[in-house]
Amino acid sequence: MKSPIRTFIVDDHPLVIVGARTLIETSGDILCVGEASTGAEAMTQMGKAAPDVAILDVSLPDMSGLELAEKVIANSHAAHVVIMTHYHARSYVQQALQIGAKGFVQKCSAAENLLLAIRSVMLGGLFFDPPTAREMATSATERSPARPPSIGALGLTAREQSVLRLVALGYSNKEIGAHTNISVKSIETYKARATEKLNLRSRAQIVHFALTHGWMSVN
Repeated sequence: MKSPIRTFIVDDHPLVIVGARTLIETSGDILCVGEASTGAEAMTQMGKAAPDVAILDVSLPDMSGLELAEKVIANSHAAHVVIMTHYHARSYVQQALQIGAKGFVQKCSAAENLLLAIRSVMLGGLFFDPPTAREMATSATERSPARPPSIGALGLTAREQSVLRLVALGYSNKEIGAHTNISVKSIETYKARATEKLNLRSRAQIVHFALTHGWMSVN
């Protein structure tokens, strides 16, 4: 039997923690192994609990959730980070992506999307709940009102775009190879060609490019 996904919740609102824990415990495949209301408490307990996924609020009493996310990732306290918050501004999402967070769920949609986010990041992908995805798409449209350029206009082949999109979604070269039925070596070549053509030097830049060009989709 497959082991349940281990999660740790950090939020300074007791009702939010209770709600998230209740939702998780009814899932059957996800387990809550701890909770905390401050960043300092989370860092102490998370090291012992060893969760697969840390669910973090952006606003905490002693530090920002983004600062905590950076500490969690840097110290390998959790394999993946999901941001669950009232804030949906594009700037928060961009900062969290640069830090390494993989999931984004607004509290208003947590009942429908938190479990999906946890499962998605465990599979190696990114997850944006519908409210966050709409915010990102709207912001991108406001910044770039013109129609997104075609693949050819970008100088990419269809295969290069496909590979780069999967990279932006958080998949490893091995996972992309399995998805596209081409070798890992070829994946590396397509990725290198695409990033060179677009002058993208980091994964954060790849994700930003994918978002602003409408490549990211939420299933």
